[in-house]
Amino acid sequence: MNLKLGQLTKLIKSTNSVFINQHRLCHVSSVKANNKDENLKDVKNESIIKQNQLFNEQQINQKNAIGRLNKIEVNVVDCKPHADTKMLMNQHLSTPAQCAAHLSELYYERSVIAKVDGQIWDMFRPLEKDCTLTFHHFNEEDNHEVNKAFWRSCSFLLGKIISNAFKDNVPVHLHSWPKPNYKSGSFIYDVQLPTLDNWEPRETELLTLTKAFWNLTRRRLAFERVVVPVSLAKEIFKDNELKSKQLDLIEKRNAEANLTLYRVDKFIDFSVGPMIPHTAMIGKVNVTAVHQINASCGKLYRFQACALPTQLPMHFYAYNILLSRSKQLNLANVP
Repeated sequence: MNLKLGQLTKLIKSTNSVFINQHRLCHVSSVKANNKDENLKDVKNESIIKQNQLFNEQQINQKNAIGRLNKIEVNVVDCKPHADTKMLMNQHLSTPAQCAAHLSELYYERSVIAKVDGQIWDMFRPLEKDCTLTFHHFNEEDNHEVNKAFWRSCSFLLGKIISNAFKDNVPVHLHSWPKPNYKSGSFIYDVQLPTLDNWEPRETELLTLTKAFWNLTRRRLAFERVVVPVSLAKEIFKDNELKSKQLDLIEKRNAEANLTLYRVDKFIDFSVGPMIPHTAMIGKVNVTAVHQINASCGKLYRFQACALPTQLPMHFYAYNILLSRSKQLNLANVP
């Protein structure tokens, strides 16, 4: 079924009453919540506010800790048609994205990740010392790390969408996503939905999730990054039992470990990274399937989706083949 955006939106709006009656997805709901639902909503909102306060405080503290500004020499290489360039940038403040902007708008807009002395690096992650810098994009011959960053970022955003998709009386416990493997045909996020037994989403519900993804890509939301001690990460995710257990294991292995957190809008999750610079780099995207899987923590729902970068347009016929493949159960590692 090939429907245009306007047709899909009309179809979704026509089925909102189904979501309300079934107490499932709730992007548009005129039903007044009962006291219990309101309490759950208040707890969720308080948790989000607290998470973002801690994230903001850590950003401010780390910026204040920089102290005196020092200059570093950044050698930008392999930047055709430009010649190799040396730039003087600010240590712990300047980012690869700012270096790309000094080269040209093209490099700034198309660069997905950077490599700093050969190490993959977020475009918005500050540079720490004198280094050699290269930029990487989707149309390169060797784009393995670029594709992994794209798939990883899409899984992160899928978690954001799921966390906001359900009615307040449906608890949503995000678990994790496995290492990105774009050859699998889908990116995924594993989620616990304890009050939904043997849930099988209808096509209209998948379209609702897809529409939420479209809204994200239009807004060009930036990925923010901060590194925190595992003890602080535990405080940030204390209301998520599944992620708390994961952090306990990390702390048990190394109590001094640091964790990389990412934020888009108000949604925060942890990942090794790197991520894409912003959500507008995602072009076509569809949430295609939800499968039940058995994990060590009990039953999980594996949400699956497929996407293409904005830089890689594809005919709808070929894209529909990818969508069909992405509906098959992704056999990535089960947590």
